[in-house]
Amino acid sequence: MPSHAAASRAASHTAQDAVILLPGQYRRSPLTRDLEELCDPRRATDPALFLNLTAKYFFAYLYEGAQEAVVALPDITRLFEQFHRHRSLNEEGDDAEVMNGLRQCAPALRFLADLPRAAALLRAVALHRLPSGILERPYLGLDIGTGAGLLMLGALAQARRNGFDEPEVWGLESDPLVFRRSAVLARSLGLGPVVLAGPEQDPCLLVPGGPFTFISSGQPERRGRFAGLLAGLKASCAERLRDTVFFPEGFIVYSPEMNVSMFLSQGNGFQGGCDLEDCCPQGLVSGDQVLALHRLGEEFLACLTPLGRALLPRPS
Repeated sequence: MPSHAAASRAASHTAQDAVILLPGQYRRSPLTRDLEELCDPRRATDPALFLNLTAKYFFAYLYEGAQEAVVALPDITRLFEQFHRHRSLNEEGDDAEVMNGLRQCAPALRFLADLPRAAALLRAVALHRLPSGILERPYLGLDIGTGAGLLMLGALAQARRNGFDEPEVWGLESDPLVFRRSAVLARSLGLGPVVLAGPEQDPCLLVPGGPFTFISSGQPERRGRFAGLLAGLKASCAERLRDTVFFPEGFIVYSPEMNVSMFLSQGNGFQGGCDLEDCCPQGLVSGDQVLALHRLGEEFLACLTPLGRALLPRPS
């Protein structure tokens, strides 16, 4: 991955007033400091914090060492603009290494590039209050299909804000390129290990320890992966799922073949009556809320500039 200094050299190609966040929304602080604030149970949070964490995490995923640096918002904006056109030809001034990195890790980065949606999911995980009955045992979190690892960051903050001093958070990822970069960034942020997990591998053997406190999957388009690994967990170590909190608690998907919408939850093993890879995700269930995917994160849109909204990922 290129160094953070490479991004600063490219900043001249981006106008200083062409940025993705409105004035007053961007914090001139490193990603690591924002993460410390999120993990502090004494600190209140605001929408800008989650947008900042997501945008800076996106940047740090491509630029080595950026998590410790104060990155200028135009630099971050330029990377979002490059991702917006990563499927096309490079333009003059593009760094080929950066553009190729965006292409190679596009499935994971697409989640982060949708700033409002990613910020909403990060907030939901980080601020989740855990049941009192599981606060006395060690915290063990697992993010299935972890992608870039943003929800691992959320799980770490969740554990800290619920009073755990030494939480353990793991990520499972099946893409070798994404796995390698996510593992490095997660380690640098103290999030925990990311493991390369193929469909034939037993998640219970990959992640040692006792009962799982929290299991997440923030990408409903990878619901088949989530359901498959969860089924493996239930088959090999159901006792470790005792009182586990899931995020989301359920998916709502539409089956074109059956012409019905289905609710997938822990109760049915997140399994439906059709091939989940052929189903269309419609919504998430968290607590007593049903969140339509097309509205997920809409409360964060007010913090974005017109350019920021224009650079949100287009449907695949």
